[in-house]
Amino acid sequence: MQDSPVGTDYARTRDIVAVALVIVLMAAALVALLVQAWPPPAGAGARIAPGHTLNWFGWRTHVSRDKSMFLVVLAAGALGACVHVSRSLYWYVGNRSLRRSWLMMYLALPFVGALLGLIVYLVLRGGLVTGAGSSDDLNPYGVAAIAALVGLFSRETSEKLRAVFATLLAPAQPGRDQAMGPQVRGVEPAEAAPGETVRVTGVGLAAATAVRFGAAEARVANATDTALTVTVPADAASGRLVVRAPGGSATSPDPFTVRE
Repeated sequence: MQDSPVGTDYARTRDIVAVALVIVLMAAALVALLVQAWPPPAGAGARIAPGHTLNWFGWRTHVSRDKSMFLVVLAAGALGACVHVSRSLYWYVGNRSLRRSWLMMYLALPFVGALLGLIVYLVLRGGLVTGAGSSDDLNPYGVAAIAALVGLFSRETSEKLRAVFATLLAPAQPGRDQAMGPQVRGVEPAEAAPGETVRVTGVGLAAATAVRFGAAEARVANATDTALTVTVPADAASGRLVVRAPGGSATSPDPFTVRE
């Protein structure tokens, strides 16, 4: 199975300018939303802070303090992700190594940061505030700071949430059709000439689609869970064979020699 050629080219100047412009406009819109949605403090002697009218680029609506906190979390999480995107973009552009396949990640990460910030807010709110309580006792600065850090470190946040809830919830059993990674135990014979057939043994080989002989790749002829056969391609090179499958890839433990 060959890698998809989509997005393998380096990003062009117009791609970089377009993505950078979108990030800047998105960050500006998020800052405006954060300012507009910021909940007002409670008045003197008031037990509950009143709601206020939000005016965001022509969108006017009255929001309560609870709704304001949701908007603050979403905006702060997306802003944190925008910071991460900006840092990554200028680093890859500066090193002239930005691939076009990363552009979609840059555009999607602010949405991921916003949703992760909302999830973390709900988790913290559910554990720290009772169901009958309100958001009046919450510090919006602290909530916004946590949401922004969640967006900035979205990958670390996802891993931490997975680790925490993995201890609380039982792991799901693998289904019948789940793609399992192959394992290679040996190659027979250990050397062969182009056009000859070799047999690869191991486990999880039934779904294998191709075998790499150096830079050359050959399609699998017959495959079972414990063995497969493949023909050595004409431009094969000596070295460790790599078996490729939908569930991953595996390398032979010993090098294979291509005879002239």
